[in-house]
Amino acid sequence: MLKLISKNARKAVFPAEFPSEIEAPVRKAGGAPSALRTYIDYYRKLEAPGFAVLVTGEWGIGKTHQVIHSLDTDEFFHISLFGLRTAEELRSAVFAQMFPTRHRIKALVDDAKQSMHAASGLFALGGFTPALLGAFLDKNVTTDRVLIFDDLERSRMPLKVLLGVINNYVEHSGCRVIVIVHDKKMIDPYLTDAKEKLFGQTLEALPQIEQAFAAFMQKHRGTSFGQFMAPHEQDVLDIFSKSRRPSLRLLKYLVEDLRRFHEALDKHHREHKTAMDEVVKMISVFAIEIRAGVMTGNDLADRSQQAFGDSESKIAKANVRYGTIQLESNTLQDALLSDMFVKGIYDANAIRRNLDESFHFLVPGEDPPWRTVINFDKLDDEMVAIALARMNNQIATFEEIAPGEMLHILALRLMMAEQTISGLSPEEAVAEAKAYIDAMDRLGRIPPRSLKYDWKHERFDAHDGVGFWVSEPMKSYFEQIVDHLKAAQGAALERELQQAAPDLLDALRHGEKFFEMLVTTYTSNNPYAHVAILDTIEPETFVKTWLAAPKSSWYWIGSAINERYKASFHSEALRRERPWSRQVIKLLESEVEKLQGFARFRLSRAMPQSIGGSDDDEIEEPTVRTIGALDGQPAGEQQPAAEGHNEEPTPV
Repeated sequence: MLKLISKNARKAVFPAEFPSEIEAPVRKAGGAPSALRTYIDYYRKLEAPGFAVLVTGEWGIGKTHQVIHSLDTDEFFHISLFGLRTAEELRSAVFAQMFPTRHRIKALVDDAKQSMHAASGLFALGGFTPALLGAFLDKNVTTDRVLIFDDLERSRMPLKVLLGVINNYVEHSGCRVIVIVHDKKMIDPYLTDAKEKLFGQTLEALPQIEQAFAAFMQKHRGTSFGQFMAPHEQDVLDIFSKSRRPSLRLLKYLVEDLRRFHEALDKHHREHKTAMDEVVKMISVFAIEIRAGVMTGNDLADRSQQAFGDSESKIAKANVRYGTIQLESNTLQDALLSDMFVKGIYDANAIRRNLDESFHFLVPGEDPPWRTVINFDKLDDEMVAIALARMNNQIATFEEIAPGEMLHILALRLMMAEQTISGLSPEEAVAEAKAYIDAMDRLGRIPPRSLKYDWKHERFDAHDGVGFWVSEPMKSYFEQIVDHLKAAQGAALERELQQAAPDLLDALRHGEKFFEMLVTTYTSNNPYAHVAILDTIEPETFVKTWLAAPKSSWYWIGSAINERYKASFHSEALRRERPWSRQVIKLLESEVEKLQGFARFRLSRAMPQSIGGSDDDEIEEPTVRTIGALDGQPAGEQQPAAEGHNEEPTPV
């Protein structure tokens, strides 16, 4: 049974006056002595105090660290309760800590049971019954050190049994006992009752942030990373304090994140104080928020839209909580942040490229001019004017540029119309953009759209990790520009497919190659698996070429048409080929009628069997939709857009 300590005894355990000086064992923890350290220094000097001390606190704040660093290593035994299931296991764990050497255990066993020979360790006690074993272990208890029982909430034995064993060490053996627990995890009324009976003092451990950070950085002192961090340490501590996350493990993980990031940097990155100030703060915020579960990977996407378009978004709220940090900044791009904090990938090339593309490292005359113009509010007017002239010249001379860069330029020109900088109205800016796209198309400088099955749902809201500058009022105007570009890219693809038709006909002589070009195999290159191309070939020409191909190719040719017809019920792009397939079947049926014997049987077996009638064209089934990004990078976990709807562009 737990022995009830008198009220007077409980009042006396925390004296009003403490020693004026904290002795060396306590001072070694560093920093000003906390209430917890001060009390432990008092408690360790008591003789058979008759009560235990309970240390509570949030997960990860360093409760164990604070307790054991308040004592010298020869002043305590540390016993983890994690996974212990029985009282005998607990007593055995204490015994093993008190008598770790084999010869000492042997001497005690021989003394208790002379008949046991050549005892080799704790498990040589197998001859005892549980009762005898418990009595033996309780008899051989030393009180010269403090017993620290850790992870109370992770023990697997009943709490009443566990506390009964601990009470035995306190009341009958005269031990000084400290128990460490995250008591918010212990939803057990028995613990509340035990606090009144067993524990003469309950202490709450508070996170010692500065001391912990100094400990985490200790091994880096004198290294390149340590020197890099020196001017940023106070910023990191301020951010951790503002996070209101007590777990010091988050701070430890953050130090490692910053170290990995530092390893990826070149010298010119590290020496750019302004840039490094910004990225260290951003990494600190996102490392804490993601690991604490406040933010998810989705919150790292479209940060500009979240920051400026939704005051209730996590990015907007974090901007308020952390003060001057601009968490929507593209100095670290969305995809890079996702790699770092969701996937745990710190790609040195990607990090360096990302930083070099940020406004901090812009090189006038070398970087794409839109990058300078889009960062106008951080740069001098002269630099912006030069970049603007270069950008406008790209439009005037129809310079060949990627669609993403083209949209950045057109979005910026739309922004200038909105802000009355260019002298154009938004309607005039849209008309000018469409005329420019048409001219580029005539010059053959609009690349064809993607051959991928998800091309309709590519997200036209960012390029090179930077969102297009499109305000809420300009979204409908920008969508007109995007739709016009999509149409031009579609027309470019049609021209490309028509030019590819002769090569496709030639592939009929190699049946398996023809099949792989047209059907998704997941193991080969299937360039035309998701686009309609067969209907660009005259059915008569196709059938004639088929019949002239080697007989070993016929199976693959028929299978390719068969698979594409079946796929057309799930792919809007392939529906266009259905009438063509039916014409091919009619021509083949006519050829079958002309043949006899094995020749007739061979061709009839090679003919596609899944081709239906014109009533198939009335069936409309949903197509599979996957969202991608303009430059082919994953766009994050987003729901597919409705049919015919363009994703809204994101303001920077």
